[in-house]
Amino acid sequence: MKKTTGLSAMVILLLWITTPYARDASEFVADYKPLRPVSKSDVVLVGNGAGPGHIVIKFRRGAAVDEGGVRFAGSDAKRVDDIVLAHGLSAMIPLIEGDASQLRAKRMLAEDRVRMNLPDMSLYSRTPVSDPIVANRLIGELNTLESVEIAFYEPLPEVASIETSLLTTPNYEASQDYIDAAPGGVDARAAWTLPGGTGTGVRIVDIEFGWQLTHEDLSAGATAIVIGGNSSDNDHGTAVLGEMVSDRNGVGMTGIAYEAEVGVASVQSMSTASALIQSTSVCDPGDLILIELHAPGPHFGYQVREDQRGYIAMEFWQDNFDAIVNAYAAGVIVCEAAGNGAENYDDEAIYGSVFDTTFRNSHAIMCGAGYPPTFGTLDRARLDFSNYGERVNLQGYGTAVYTTGYGDLYNGGSKNSWYTGSFGGTSSASPIVTGSAASLSGVFRQMLGGPVDPDSIRNLLVSTGSPQMPSSIQHIGPRPNLLAAMGPLFTPVDSVIYGDIEANPGISTPLPVVLKNSHPIGDIYLPFNLIGPATFFIDSLTRGPRTSSFESVTLVFDNRFAGQAGYRLRADAGGGTLPVPGGDGIIAYLWVRPNFAALPGQVEIADSAWLGSTTRLRLVTPFDDGYPDYFDAGSITIAEPPCDCPSQASFDANPAIDAVDLAILIDIVFFGAPDAQDSNCPKTRGDFNCDDATDAVDLAIMIDHVFFAGVGPCDPCL
Repeated sequence: MKKTTGLSAMVILLLWITTPYARDASEFVADYKPLRPVSKSDVVLVGNGAGPGHIVIKFRRGAAVDEGGVRFAGSDAKRVDDIVLAHGLSAMIPLIEGDASQLRAKRMLAEDRVRMNLPDMSLYSRTPVSDPIVANRLIGELNTLESVEIAFYEPLPEVASIETSLLTTPNYEASQDYIDAAPGGVDARAAWTLPGGTGTGVRIVDIEFGWQLTHEDLSAGATAIVIGGNSSDNDHGTAVLGEMVSDRNGVGMTGIAYEAEVGVASVQSMSTASALIQSTSVCDPGDLILIELHAPGPHFGYQVREDQRGYIAMEFWQDNFDAIVNAYAAGVIVCEAAGNGAENYDDEAIYGSVFDTTFRNSHAIMCGAGYPPTFGTLDRARLDFSNYGERVNLQGYGTAVYTTGYGDLYNGGSKNSWYTGSFGGTSSASPIVTGSAASLSGVFRQMLGGPVDPDSIRNLLVSTGSPQMPSSIQHIGPRPNLLAAMGPLFTPVDSVIYGDIEANPGISTPLPVVLKNSHPIGDIYLPFNLIGPATFFIDSLTRGPRTSSFESVTLVFDNRFAGQAGYRLRADAGGGTLPVPGGDGIIAYLWVRPNFAALPGQVEIADSAWLGSTTRLRLVTPFDDGYPDYFDAGSITIAEPPCDCPSQASFDANPAIDAVDLAILIDIVFFGAPDAQDSNCPKTRGDFNCDDATDAVDLAIMIDHVFFAGVGPCDPCL
């Protein structure tokens, strides 16, 4: 069961608010990635067919907005209010509900997490508008104000669904082609074989209007987090949840991530941006938010149309874009419907750079609608209503989707047992992509011990997906292929390297064992066989820096007097210690002791292959076959005897250097007396300065040392 995040988030927030902070909330951080400035449109085209919506205003940072703890009570906010009221509209209300200081505190936490300046969502306000003429005039007037960063019209969103013809089938799960093997489906069944592949421990928050949370096939609805209430107009939301989390219970459908937890956020009484911000607050990194909405776009002057032509994705509007970026900074994966407007997002004449991710990247996964494999046309071709362009990342089925809700496939007497075989639109495509992302996120969380970041999961699903057919023209991206996406997880790159050391006879010396691993490893078996002319004894194996928290080191095979041993290191021996994460460094030290008979220069090879196939070196991880991809043997060289010259420059039994030693050195230098050499020393005793010559220079230095406390003899061991 996934832990509740609300209490921990509140504790962090309270600590944040009560802790002095070095910067003001209105300041940008110079060292962080800059926030791209917002461009005010020179042309406002709210057409006569536009329906009810809102004028959304964002103030510049530093504007006089709040006063005395009251939101939008400052002089700049009052000036905007006067203009709005003069056009017969209601006074502004905050776009994002809640305390402004708390919103800004959360933003600064997220900024520090990703080291980028983020949009300040507390600076947004809105007022409802229904007259397109008033909307155009008011936006034009507001955008002339220096204190207003941008003002724009945002229509009321709609769910991105399309009704399609009913397909008949007696077996619901068998008809859910989208869970089958790729390329026809996303291969959810392959993901279900792995821990986390069913969405365990992951939360998905669906943003739209309403849901039948008591549906017999949606047990997750009983514990769903509900934000902003619910609506009785709930077939669409029920169908969306069914694709992702319907129970695998032999009844009805089976969701792609059927063990994921659920949250729902209704825009019936709040803005999409507010729903995004509040949904983010109940998510952990690696959780998901799905935006199941689209709205009339600028192509037809924001006109409300029955055919949904010109409807576009919600990130087009700056407040929603900013809220998505804040979710990304919190580590939350956002998926959004591309919309059913048949729009080309690469059309610069209409959209400029709004959907160019090199200019304006929300980091969300945008989902287009493609044909399913059994619809009598080319699988994965774009459905004609789906928006398209390079901004659209991935596709799902856009028609004939089997799921919960509507009741046109089966009606058991109440909405709790309604099912459909005709759900469609980018609304049906997006849950397929979102469920796939949730499944993959669960695998990362359960098997890798941590969350996957939004960019990585988007890139992985795109790079491994089943390609769009027939080509990338009118681009909606590939369909997820979970087996292929998990493929890199099954082929880790691991190597074990036994070190190279020198060892002295009779002295226990540590030989380092280095592990380079791309995936967490919690169980390591290290066999050692020391091969060479010398005799070694293996004393023990001790943990290295990367395994210092491992709970056990066990001697499994013991032939240490012959230089053979096998050791097992375990992260979790009952205490719950996590595996060693991917990285490069020392995991253990093998302590070896050469026999006193070992000769200088002898070399022993530290190998691991001698124990055979069943007991050879191996690394236990859920992703691989238990063996490292690479292994390098180490070596142990018997060192030369240590240099021990306690009597350097002393020629008699007395270790002190005095006049007697000086007289002997005079005899050596001037009268040819033989110079003495200790067998343990590389230099002769008379070589006072270690220049490999015994001469008058040595004599002068020795006189200075004996009579005037000058420097002593050199160290011949250096």
